[in-house]
Amino acid sequence: MPAITGIDHLLIDVEDLEGARATWHRLGFTMTPRGLHPQWGTGNYCMMFADSYLELIGIADPQVYAQNEARRGRRRTGTGLSAIALATGDAQAAKAALAGAGIVADGPKDLSRLLEAQEGTREPRFHILHLPAGASPAIPMFLCRHLSPDLVRRPEWLAHDNGATAIVSLAVPVDDPGATDEAYRRLFGHGAVTRTDETLTLRIGGTSVLLVRPEDYDSLFPDLHEEGQTPPGVVTLRVADVEATARHLAAVKVPFRREPRAVTVAPKDACGVAVVFAA
Repeated sequence: MPAITGIDHLLIDVEDLEGARATWHRLGFTMTPRGLHPQWGTGNYCMMFADSYLELIGIADPQVYAQNEARRGRRRTGTGLSAIALATGDAQAAKAALAGAGIVADGPKDLSRLLEAQEGTREPRFHILHLPAGASPAIPMFLCRHLSPDLVRRPEWLAHDNGATAIVSLAVPVDDPGATDEAYRRLFGHGAVTRTDETLTLRIGGTSVLLVRPEDYDSLFPDLHEEGQTPPGVVTLRVADVEATARHLAAVKVPFRREPRAVTVAPKDACGVAVVFAA
């Protein structure tokens, strides 16, 4: 669907927002200043790339959070990868295109957050378009259009000590990926969806999303989770020099698994998400 241009960002729910910030900074990421959603009682820290980013989101005001839980939208519960924000350049046009595909989206809605920048608090603004559960059955998705991109994507925030430059792919555990096939062909178009055996691959802009059965995880991502536990979301990031990434992780004493063209950090060391740094 042309109205969806790629993945804007990934949401990672955390229990301790400040602790998560320290964890991901140790992994070698440059963290943006803290953002606040006063209407929801949540806060965030982001790790920016040129065309996408990772968002750590957690509770900032427990009282407001408890009062407004229903307003935050549909997301997976617990820590780890909770939702995917899809990029669009025109939320109204996207809503019309979705309607043409039989998908009734909620919005566009105005959203802003308070960004505690060094020069003072700023207020980035967005248009958000929520998708119904049936449109993205494997993991919640919504559309996001940035109205003030200069406030959230500054050059000094794009350089990371681990060398990460972009989101290449992500894997999401799904009990029956094949059952989601029709929904994702409606959302992204037939050419964007590929089925290989029991795995479904969604091509969203330049990023691939793999929907993988839990029992197939070990063949793709060995030793990432204990038997009987739900596999984690796996985020693969592009780096220019895997050796340099490995040296950084070793220097700060973060455990990792070395492969010929990648290093992998386990979920226990990345707030419930497995992170693969790949050439």
